[in-house]
Amino acid sequence: MAEALPAVAELLPLAGSAILLDELRAETAHGVIAAARIGRSHLFFSVEQRGVPSWVGIELMAQTIGLHAGLVARRENRPPQVGYLLGTRRYAPETSWFPEGASLEIRVERLYLDDSGLGAYDCTIVSDDALLAHATITVFQTAAEVGP
Repeated sequence: MAEALPAVAELLPLAGSAILLDELRAETAHGVIAAARIGRSHLFFSVEQRGVPSWVGIELMAQTIGLHAGLVARRENRPPQVGYLLGTRRYAPETSWFPEGASLEIRVERLYLDDSGLGAYDCTIVSDDALLAHATITVFQTAAEVGP
């Protein structure tokens, strides 16, 4: 029987409305798949535009990368660590807004991760099998803090 996936809040060093993801759906060979539902309670929801601006997608991708890092840390009996989005060469949204009611699937696959914590992930956001955004994101994962 497959191991149940933990809740998003257990894997990210964030809390409350700062967490933009709703669910960890699956783990892949080198990444994860997460979900986010677009509704009025979303931190970046615009009533006038009836959705969330697509530039928020880069943070959805970054948090999904954080889920992958959190799973790795959990397996090594470490708490989730702070990570940093260093940048992307190109964030390519296919839309200006993620509409109210949309169920987004965020997929991240690690391209590399070196011993210093520097890594890159290929990231996509899809909804109803339509590609909504794509990026390659460079990240830095802090080393586990040494405690008493």
